[in-house]
Amino acid sequence: MDLHRLMVFFHVAAIVGLFGALVIEGVALRALRYATSYEQAREWAGLWSLLFPIGVPSVVVVLASGVYLATTLGLWEFGWAEVSVPSLVIVAVAGGIVGPRRNRLRATFAAKHGPLPRSVQIEIRHPLLLASWRLRAALLTGVVFEMTTKLDSGSVLLMTAVGLIAISWSLPAWRTAYARA
Repeated sequence: MDLHRLMVFFHVAAIVGLFGALVIEGVALRALRYATSYEQAREWAGLWSLLFPIGVPSVVVVLASGVYLATTLGLWEFGWAEVSVPSLVIVAVAGGIVGPRRNRLRATFAAKHGPLPRSVQIEIRHPLLLASWRLRAALLTGVVFEMTTKLDSGSVLLMTAVGLIAISWSLPAWRTAYARA
């Protein structure tokens, strides 16, 4: 097996890892919205401990293998290659932004027992958690679409449209959270 095929495998496996981390986070976020006790919240938030060991290496591997493949194959001139790296960096930053909030919530759940007070339920439903998840899900889907269809022209426009869709998809999370508070 040559290095090129190995790098393609790592690239695809890392994308699968990113989507796996998104699914884990999405399941935890959804279940936490229905948690009524610290014990339930602690159980579901425990899934978040998987995000760092799955998500961070996946981002690093997908970026490193993608840069390697684009460089060795001379693909940087194509639109789909140009938009992929910035999109993945935005995904990584958006995931990192909510990391401290998730850690604070996990610390809150670990320290107490009994029913969740309204203030903690509101914090669980903070719009940043869902908005970040939606943004990352939309951008990763757009990147995978770009990489599989290999659009030569219009890649920047397509990813701009995906970004606008992601923002539009995230707006209801902000409006709903503030209406409940």
